[in-house]
Amino acid sequence: MESILREQDINYFLTEIKKAFPNFIAGVITDNNGFPIGSKIDKIQIQEDDLALLAIAGRQEFIEDSEYIKVWRNLDKSKNIKLFLLLQKSNKYIHRFKNLNKIIETQGLF
Repeated sequence: MESILREQDINYFLTEIKKAFPNFIAGVITDNNGFPIGSKIDKIQIQEDDLALLAIAGRQEFIEDSEYIKVWRNLDKSKNIKLFLLLQKSNKYIHRFKNLNKIIETQGLF
């Protein structure tokens, strides 16, 4: 039997990512069809479903602003659950991607 995802578990996961990146703007977790599972949007006026669409569309440009870094990650081995992050562009936090990979590897949600 599969476990049921709880909103507070998803929020905790996204909060851990936000703590790792002080330049965090927004993040969304979605399934491979673009259905948003959870999101955290802090410093930008953008809809959750737009971020979810961007998460599954790959490298297509829905947000054409050079001041952001766009990060895509798969959260499960079957590549059905996607994470998309929008970060303020800064070379100051590049080293924190190792921490992001560790957070993803140790999460037990997906």
